[in-house]
Amino acid sequence: MKAFNHLRAEVLAGDPKADGGQRVLFYSGNDNAAKAKVAALIDQIGFVGIDLGSLAVGGTLAQFPGGPLPNQNLVKVG
Repeated sequence: MKAFNHLRAEVLAGDPKADGGQRVLFYSGNDNAAKAKVAALIDQIGFVGIDLGSLAVGGTLAQFPGGPLPNQNLVKVG
C-alpha cells in the first residue's frame, strides 16, 4: 500500500479545501480491501482520493524521487 506520501507534510496538515475544491491524494496497492479502507480514510479527512492501481503502476507514478506525481498539489473542483 502506498498513500499519503506524494505531498509535503505541511500541505497534508493544512486545509484539504483549496481554490474552490478539495486537494487530491493518490494511493495505490495490491490489496483491494486495504485500498478501500485507505480511500474511506482519505474521504473522511476531507481529501479526494485517486486510485492509481497496483503498486507496480501507481507506486511508480508517486515515487519520490523519479515519479511524475510527487509534490503535485492538485485540486478537484466540482
